[in-house]
Amino acid sequence: MSEFYKILRLLSVFALILLASGCGSAIEDLRQRYRPGSPREAYVLGLETMGIAESAIASEWALQGDEALRVTLSPTLPYREEGSLFPTEIMALGYRLRLERGQQLIVRASLDNGNDFFVDLYESLDAMGLPMRRVASADSTAELKHDIDRTKDYFLRLQPEILSEGGFRIEIMTDASIIFPVTGRDTGAVQSFFGDSREAGRRSHHGIDIFAPRGTPVIAVREGRISRVRTGGLGGRTVWLRDNKGHSFYYAHLEEQLVQSGQRVVPGDTLGLVGNSGNARSTPPHLHFGIYKNGPHNPWPFVFSPNLRPSSLRVESQYFGTWRRTDASRVSLLEAPSSGSLTLARFESPVDLHIIGGTSTYYHVRLPDDSEGYITASDMERTIMRNINSPIQRSRSTIGS
Repeated sequence: MSEFYKILRLLSVFALILLASGCGSAIEDLRQRYRPGSPREAYVLGLETMGIAESAIASEWALQGDEALRVTLSPTLPYREEGSLFPTEIMALGYRLRLERGQQLIVRASLDNGNDFFVDLYESLDAMGLPMRRVASADSTAELKHDIDRTKDYFLRLQPEILSEGGFRIEIMTDASIIFPVTGRDTGAVQSFFGDSREAGRRSHHGIDIFAPRGTPVIAVREGRISRVRTGGLGGRTVWLRDNKGHSFYYAHLEEQLVQSGQRVVPGDTLGLVGNSGNARSTPPHLHFGIYKNGPHNPWPFVFSPNLRPSSLRVESQYFGTWRRTDASRVSLLEAPSSGSLTLARFESPVDLHIIGGTSTYYHVRLPDDSEGYITASDMERTIMRNINSPIQRSRSTIGS
C-alpha cells in the first residue's frame, strides 16, 4: 500500500469516527421527528444537520447516487453479487430491471461492518414525459419488498454510507405477490392460461384454470372484502374479493360458496369449494381465477413463484475492490451477466478496470469514465492484470482525485 493510501486510510477512519459519534444520533433523531420519505433521505438530513452536506465528499456521494439511476446494467433475476468497498471509494450501484405487473420484487443487501446500505426503487415515467418516481425504499436492516403494479422498467439503487468499507452482498429476486388460491396446489395445476382462445376465437380467456378434486377449498389471496356472491352465467357459482389496492379477484365454477357479500377476509380464509358449475359442467372440476383492475390482468405473474436461488459465486474474490489494467485485446464489456448479453464495448487496447464485485462467472467492473458492465471470468483469466496504485487515474469518484 502506497504512503498516500496509508495516510488517506487513517484520515478516512478518523472521519468515520467523527461521523459515527454525532451524525448517527442526528440521523436517528431526524427519523423520529421528521419521518423522511426514505432511510437515505434521513441520512442526507443528518449530513445537513451536521453541516457537512456541502463538503466535497458528501457532494460526490450525492452525485454518485444520482448517476446510479442512469445505469444500463440489466441483470437476469434471480441475481446475487458479492464485492468489496473501501473508504477511499465513493460509489453507488444501479441496476435496470424489467418487471411484470403482479410480481413481487425482493431485495436484500448487507455490509460486513454493520453500516447501512440504502436501497431505493424507482419506476420509469418516460412515456408520460415525467422524471422517474421512487416507489419503495429500505436499508440493510430490512429487506425491500414491493408488489409491481405496472409492467415496465424499474431502476434499483443501492448506496452505502460515506466511508463504508468491507464486503457486501446483494440479492435481487422476484416471487408471487399473492398466495395460491387453491389449497394444496401450485402453478403446476394450471392447465389453461390467460389469453387462450375461447368459442372458436370469438373471445379470449381472462384468467387461469386451476384443476383440483371437487370440494378442494379455494382461499382468499389477500386481505379484503367480499364484494359479490352470485349464481348464474358462465361462471356458475362465483365469489368476488376486492383488496385495498383496487384489485378484484374472481373465483368461478365453484361447487359451493362459503362467504357472504360484505364479509371481511384475510389471506387463507376459505371462500368456497372447487367445482364445475356454470359453463364448466362438461369439464373436470377446476377454479377459474381472474384478476381485474381497470380491465382483466394476467394472474400468472401474481401466483408464480420461481423457486430459484441465485447462482453461486464462481469468481476470484481477491480481485474485489482492486484496480487492474488489461494488457490483452478483445475483452468485452457486457450489459448483463449472461451469454446472450448485449456488448456495451469491446476493448482493443489496454484499459483500467475497477473490480466492484462478482456474480456467478462474471465480474462487475467500472471504468475511469464511470461506465460499468460485466466481464466474463474467462476474459479476466486470460487477460494480464496489474495493480493501479494511484487513485488519480480515476476521472472522479475517488477521494483524493
